Amino acid sequence: MRRIAVLVFTSAFAALAWDANEDLLSASRAGDLNAVKAAVEKGAAIESKTPYGQTPLYLAAMNGHAEVVRFLLDKGASTDVRDTFYKAPMLGFVIQRKHWDVARLLVSKTSKPDEALSDVAGSGHAELVQALLENSKPSQTALDKAYEGALTQKQADVAELLKKAGAHEPPPPVTVDAAVLESYAGTYKSEQIPIDIKVSAREGRLYLQPAGQPEIATKALSATRFAFAPAQLEIEFDTSGSFMLKQGGANFKFTKAGAK
Repeated sequence: MRRIAVLVFTSAFAALAWDANEDLLSASRAGDLNAVKAAVEKGAAIESKTPYGQTPLYLAAMNGHAEVVRFLLDKGASTDVRDTFYKAPMLGFVIQRKHWDVARLLVSKTSKPDEALSDVAGSGHAELVQALLENSKPSQTALDKAYEGALTQKQADVAELLKKAGAHEPPPPVTVDAAVLESYAGTYKSEQIPIDIKVSAREGRLYLQPAGQPEIATKALSATRFAFAPAQLEIEFDTSGSFMLKQGGANFKFTKAGAK
């Protein structure tokens, strides 16, 4: 009898905790700071997640709720979270939606300065870049890539900050045989993310065009590696029919349609 009572009590406690987690997720999405605090007091887990892997901090940040973001950060919430559908990092999503005040809060707490630098430098906001450099130390590679991207995009203020932080001048592009470039042409798909990428070659350069987005001209790093510095994006071909796309610390395998 006592065993049954313990099991019932445990089940009831778990149900209450689950309800508190759901309350925290909903309140964070809505930006209701009082409800967020109440859910935390009831025992809600700061890192509870939606079916898509979004935490309370992620939901508050993506919707621009700065006060809720500040509260959750003070409670120790992690900024290094990606959703499981688009694989989008929290800071990148926030910058895409132009929640600049929230971005500044996240930058001050990031534990992945290289990834964060890619996002903030690409935004062109010198204040965010300055805040990141003041609070963390990106690697030399990250500085160099961000600097090249700023030069390409003619973001003088950002480029100046990165140069002062120790970024090196970018090397010239590698010349790749036209026949090799042509062999890469085609439409590529990935089983990891729902987006097609068209690859084409002309005038000695390789171009990428994700479905529904503008075409971008890459810079050849070798006969198999190509980069687009403003987006901190790099692709590396292992054959003429497949490549690995690298961006923001994530890797995605793409295969040419029809390739075996």
